[in-house]
Amino acid sequence: MPSKQIAIAAAAALLCLAAPAGAELDQKENLIVAFHGGIAPMKLPRSGTAPVSVQMGGKIKTTDRSTPPKLERIVLEINRNGKIDATGLPRCPLRKLESISSKGARKACAAAQIGHGNVTSRVSLPDQGAFASNGPLLAFNGRYKGHQAVFAQVATEAPLPLTYVIVFEVKKTKGTFGTSLVATLPPIASEYGYISAFDLSLRRSYSYHGKKHSFASASCPTPAGFTRASFPFARVSYRFAGPKTLSTTLVRECKARGQ
Repeated sequence: MPSKQIAIAAAAALLCLAAPAGAELDQKENLIVAFHGGIAPMKLPRSGTAPVSVQMGGKIKTTDRSTPPKLERIVLEINRNGKIDATGLPRCPLRKLESISSKGARKACAAAQIGHGNVTSRVSLPDQGAFASNGPLLAFNGRYKGHQAVFAQVATEAPLPLTYVIVFEVKKTKGTFGTSLVATLPPIASEYGYISAFDLSLRRSYSYHGKKHSFASASCPTPAGFTRASFPFARVSYRFAGPKTLSTTLVRECKARGQ
């Protein structure tokens, strides 16, 4: 095997080891992305829906440790049997999240929080070398350009304090994946940084007009006589400058409740 192919295979193997079990990979040239996630609980009703927690995350690396091209957009698509509904849930104004700490964001928009996570960025400042910047992600219900949105606020600390908001517009689609979360990435560290890994978990139960609601819910419509079903749970597309797009799909399993 040529040395270049060996290097690419070795880098892919390292990314597999770093990614959680069940992650899917895609690669173009020296760029590799990973995507992982799932829902809980796995036992769900055949008809109707039940509250669930939705978790998705990814990693971005290169085989030669060079800086990846700029990540411009992330599209997260969720199977049509999963629903996102924010009826009656308070919204957090985007302006409140753009220059405050995680603690401040929780205090300002506690009623609108719908999830949490973590983001790792790689930053390379002039004459200072490259380093990782890790920070918590807090997700809030919002509205953006006339669409329902998820505002993912990231606030890192040492060695470089950063605060920015990733805006995911929530859009209804047709076909296998019924809901899309579409995000255009903001500049990170004045364009000297890029996202190398992220995790996002969405879950929120609340009451509205005396009835219980869930921000995320799902069903497991298994055919009669079957107790389990495999299904394409989610798909991710990463669009990089170039342009270059990498995408991959997660297949997961659910179990009909009571079976």
